[in-house]
Amino acid sequence: MSPTATILEPYIPPPQTNEDLNWATLSVLDLSLLSKPGGKEALAKQVLSFIDEHGFFYVTNHGLTSTQINRQYAIAQALFSLPLSEKLKYLSNTAAGDFRGYKPQSTGKLGVHDNDERYNIPKFTREHEEGRAHPQVIWDHYDEIRELSLHIHHKVLLPLLRLFAFILELEDEDALVNRHRYEEPGLEYLRYMVYHPRSEAEDLEAGNLWAKGHTDYNTLTFLFHQPIAGLQVLGPDGNWRYVRSDDPSKLIVNVADALEYLSGGFLKSTVHRVVRPPKDQVALDRYSLIYFARPEASVKMTPLESPLIQRVGVSLDEKYVRALQGVTAEEWARARIAKDHRLRTGVVDKAEREIIAGVPQKYYD
Repeated sequence: MSPTATILEPYIPPPQTNEDLNWATLSVLDLSLLSKPGGKEALAKQVLSFIDEHGFFYVTNHGLTSTQINRQYAIAQALFSLPLSEKLKYLSNTAAGDFRGYKPQSTGKLGVHDNDERYNIPKFTREHEEGRAHPQVIWDHYDEIRELSLHIHHKVLLPLLRLFAFILELEDEDALVNRHRYEEPGLEYLRYMVYHPRSEAEDLEAGNLWAKGHTDYNTLTFLFHQPIAGLQVLGPDGNWRYVRSDDPSKLIVNVADALEYLSGGFLKSTVHRVVRPPKDQVALDRYSLIYFARPEASVKMTPLESPLIQRVGVSLDEKYVRALQGVTAEEWARARIAKDHRLRTGVVDKAEREIIAGVPQKYYD
């Protein structure tokens, strides 16, 4: 960081809501157990105990401090406080399925579709770094952004992928890891995000939804401490429950589409949404810090050959499995992003069902 670097205003996490909400009960995976005798087996048993209910869980002992995480939120605050004209210089090409860079908040009649701003920073590899422009606040804190991103990939994602390979009884416990090699081409990225408060009337028009019920299209999603309630998970009973974030030492993790397909449907992509926050938090900007882990660009959306999958059977629709046999993780992701772009920018007036190869996107609201 240079002597003239952007001065960051400290990020102070907002207080927890005082409202009595319907909270989901999530399991906590302690990553430190992986280095202890019997720890991997204990964690596998935990995963098997909740995976049929939903794919949300907490991770502790991940190696990141609250200070590091709050610094990232401070960067996000500085980034989104820039003039819109400056942020638009780094606009992402979402029409082409590329989420790298800045996505503005929708306004006017399109505001019903989303009220958030996002800035996505891809992997720190030659593929993404050469010739890539960023606002000065990102360059000023580039090293610490890189440090956090690399830590999530190598110290959190990869151990979890080895654990899932063990659960799937794969002969090679690096089978999933070898589909997520950092230096290989791929659209993995860190996201800074802020949801802006809306009036009661605006939220009512949007059904009090800030993000419609959906699944993610990557492998695993990592969400950092965010005390403003609003994130909800859909339970097997059809009820939505809030996901609590009351402990800065916990990462919230959810399974996404790519891992569901690679595991033959055994690890289920988590259905979630974001709703209008409680009354004591609704006037606050809701910042989010999220890491989206994805397979390498060329990985096919095809179930792995797993003894567990062979025993329990593939729970995915066979016609969709066949349709996606030649589709890569990058093609899947770009198709999803492009469809979202069309709705958000008013090219179409309602969500499109087909993603790619006849495989539909499910909607849950």
